[in-house]
Amino acid sequence: MDTNTLLYIVVFVAIAYAIKTYILPEPVKPVKKPTIVKAAKRQHKKSTDGSPVYYTAEEVSVHDKEDDLWLIIDKKVYDVTDYVDKHMGGLAIMRNAGKDSTEGFNGEQHPIKVRQVLEEYYIGELKQ
Repeated sequence: MDTNTLLYIVVFVAIAYAIKTYILPEPVKPVKKPTIVKAAKRQHKKSTDGSPVYYTAEEVSVHDKEDDLWLIIDKKVYDVTDYVDKHMGGLAIMRNAGKDSTEGFNGEQHPIKVRQVLEEYYIGELKQ
């Protein structure tokens, strides 16, 4: 290898290093969605005789946040807090947070099997 070739290689490496170090931006690190720390299992009212527990619309209405979300669907109350991150529609689940979500839930966007998933989050009935 002659001196000129060696000089070209050294210059090329130096230029590549300078470009990488001083010109190219640093790689963008993916932003992680903040995780919400949730209680292991929230405590709800329990009936002693196995009858349904009743909640007023007022009681449900205070559970209207991403980390504490209850919905009323077909006069039943569901604590879907643990489902928020799994919801295929993203935060659309928050539209009726703490309120009656029957109309939105029964829309064509939900497959029939979503009712089976919903039953896992059932906590009581709406008191009329």
